[in-house]
Amino acid sequence: MRALLIVGIALTLSSCSPAEYVHLFNATGEEIVITKDKSKEVVTIAPNASADFSPVYLPGERVLIRTSKHSWVYSPRTLFAPPSFVQQHVMVMRAFARIDSRGQIFLLAPPQDHGTPRETAQPAGFPVKPQKT
Repeated sequence: MRALLIVGIALTLSSCSPAEYVHLFNATGEEIVITKDKSKEVVTIAPNASADFSPVYLPGERVLIRTSKHSWVYSPRTLFAPPSFVQQHVMVMRAFARIDSRGQIFLLAPPQDHGTPRETAQPAGFPVKPQKT
């Protein structure tokens, strides 16, 4: 019975997709608000702070990042990091990034041994520049 329970749990977990997040550091100097066209998810990040948001999107959806002075639009598919920039844990995948005062999003290297993310050479497609400002 115990073995059957373990197999059942393993099958359930293996059929689930991991949650995907971008842990974004706000280097704009202003509070930012992140929304998507077709989602009710709203993430607010204070200056010099960071928070997770999900880059998962519906077809045709856009990511909107606003400050009191700017409004930037991104295609969500441009925000997916290459696998070498993604930290993986059980059922969670997380990339780390920083947004600057021009709305450019730079990837950060994942933290090592509970450290902090660090600046690194940018892979192809990064920094991501907003489609509109």
